[in-house]
Amino acid sequence: MPINVAIAGATGHLGPNVVRAFLDPSVHPSQVNRVVVFTRTATSAAAQGLKDLGAEVIEGEPTVEGFKGIDVYVSVLNDRVPTDARDTYTQAAIEAGVKVYFPNDFVADPRVLDFEHPVYKMKVAHANSAREMGSGKTKVISVYPGQFLEYLFGAGALVGLDTINRTYTVAGQPNNKFSITSTADVGSALLRLSLLAIENPVSVPDHIRLSGDAVSIAELARIVGDERGETIEVKTTDAAETKQKFIDNPADLLSLVKYVFGSGLMDFSTKNDNELVNPRESFWKWKTVNGAVKENKGVFRP
Repeated sequence: MPINVAIAGATGHLGPNVVRAFLDPSVHPSQVNRVVVFTRTATSAAAQGLKDLGAEVIEGEPTVEGFKGIDVYVSVLNDRVPTDARDTYTQAAIEAGVKVYFPNDFVADPRVLDFEHPVYKMKVAHANSAREMGSGKTKVISVYPGQFLEYLFGAGALVGLDTINRTYTVAGQPNNKFSITSTADVGSALLRLSLLAIENPVSVPDHIRLSGDAVSIAELARIVGDERGETIEVKTTDAAETKQKFIDNPADLLSLVKYVFGSGLMDFSTKNDNELVNPRESFWKWKTVNGAVKENKGVFRP
């Protein structure tokens, strides 16, 4: 029977590609019936764009009534939404009978980080609360895709990737890899995980790692340099000093990104769940850094 899906926060960076995945003609309406989007402003251009794709747009916060008939709830709410609000929405979903929930745990796997940060503490606290609330009723799946491919060069020189001045700077080891997955591939993975978990919840682990590609800063400099016909110099800074910056000032997310890029903590290249969601790339081809660089030449393309 086709599933019904609800998405909160779908007008942000990741949300539209999640909506597109669930409304792709290959699965909609044969495997996915309804896609409901909760939004603060149903008349916004972003919300109207999702409606044009075929989503049902509901203005206001997620409620028990809004979740009625929904099988899968995907949260892509931004990190400014407080934990108590996230818990309230999740409780409403569980009360309405939602079978599968994906909290917004996207990016790093907090189980392996060697530091504490308010954002990750909030994500872990909410995911743990959701598992407790949904015990025996709702499957909670945390998905960690690493860095989003589309935004790899978004902050540019601010996170050490100064393509224009041909210098990449890494906090730590330049040969440590970090995983990168495109938002479109994350959307496709959420679709596959939803179908698998609805059919057989125990077939899907509670924690999922994705790695569409993985590179080190040294490799990235070579890839971008080769595409641009230039040599990009790789410089290193002290990892401990960079780490201390965002520990002392949690708002310094740029230092956090620099540290994670060079730490190896977000390298899921050898231990991931790619084959579970996309065995032998039978459903889609993972987007790669090489492919992206051929398009953007190592600079941000909005």
